[in-house]
Amino acid sequence: MNLVEAVLKANESAALEALKDIIPRAQPSAIWAILMHAASWHEQRTYDTPHSTILTFSIHRMIEELGPHSKLLVEEPDEIQIPVDSDLKKHLQLALIQRLTQHLVAVDHWSPEKGPRYKVTSGVDSPGNLLRKFSQSIREKSQIGIMEAGIGLSSMNEFYRLHRMAVSMAAERPDSLGHGFIMPVSLLAEIPEAKYTNPTYASLWHLAEYMVRKVPSETPGKFIVDDQFKNPADSTDLTPHIDLFGTAIVDYGTLGHNGIFAHRIAYASNNGLIHQKTVEWLLDALKKNIQGSILKKTQLKTKNLITKRDGTDWESVPSEINLPSSEKVRSWFSDNYSEVWNAMLDLKSSTFENTILTLKEDDFSLVRAAQYALCTLYGRPKSSHIMIYTQGVWGLTDYGLVPQDLAALQVHRMIREYLKGR
Repeated sequence: MNLVEAVLKANESAALEALKDIIPRAQPSAIWAILMHAASWHEQRTYDTPHSTILTFSIHRMIEELGPHSKLLVEEPDEIQIPVDSDLKKHLQLALIQRLTQHLVAVDHWSPEKGPRYKVTSGVDSPGNLLRKFSQSIREKSQIGIMEAGIGLSSMNEFYRLHRMAVSMAAERPDSLGHGFIMPVSLLAEIPEAKYTNPTYASLWHLAEYMVRKVPSETPGKFIVDDQFKNPADSTDLTPHIDLFGTAIVDYGTLGHNGIFAHRIAYASNNGLIHQKTVEWLLDALKKNIQGSILKKTQLKTKNLITKRDGTDWESVPSEINLPSSEKVRSWFSDNYSEVWNAMLDLKSSTFENTILTLKEDDFSLVRAAQYALCTLYGRPKSSHIMIYTQGVWGLTDYGLVPQDLAALQVHRMIREYLKGR
């Protein structure tokens, strides 16, 4: 049974065995294409947004941040954001991709008659015409038209035009959780190469199914359209908005969505996917989603937050997720970083919070790795927000928009709130 079949049949042991089998023999790009193929079959029946492709983005970034891995990463990362012991890196990277596989098994799946379509063709046309067809099909709610244009652009390796157009349109109405922007940005960053035909088709189907529901039929009157899609947009300086980004991770809202939305805005800007006017539009949407005053610099000081706000205490340690690499990751932290690791798992939130105040700058790489491990190894396989938020907040530190001690505190608080009673 291959990985996609095992996922769709909700066979966890077969899926993890298939993953173990393909890692040594498949190209990294093929592994991520297969995972995206499986993620594209996720039907979210509880809320309006499926999260598997969002989680795929987040876990892929986590693995990259830990450094090179010849079997899991196509290229060496430009910069290792989390320099840690090589044994921990190896075990944690494997645990992350195992956790993603387990999640894909656990979520709801489309029935065969309602799920992705593979018999869609695209006529030969110019990139410009295909891009117009893509945007027009979104407005007209034509899922097949979106796929046809997307397939055509993908086959020409015109991914950048496709990304920029889709992300710009997704920005128009991101909704009260930011989902309408978060999901397309995440999916498009992970869309497979065109040579992986079925995974590409499934991913485009998933994108089209979502965008016909979320993008308005007409551009909002005050939205300034970006009409330059051939080249990257200039990255917008976000440092004047540091207080807004800090507030988004402190007042993180339902399941951390304010922090996640903030990260995807910064990611899209940093990668040239949206121009300055779109960034400003999205920052205004983020302010509305926060629904409160933007905190000042002094209010965002970690020491002040620890003094004036309480984290969530536990009655018992959350349940463990059993992954093939779980015990190796837990053992490494128990043997090499036990004081901080145990503080994170203490029933009192304040135990680790007070530890943060004693940490030096060099300590935060291990804290970050420990929090990645914590949200990977505890809770429920079906859960996604805890990991998406954790990566997003630490990602904001890489952009210089959130200090590391504040990231450590707020990730700790979200993890504890989310894992309580699980």
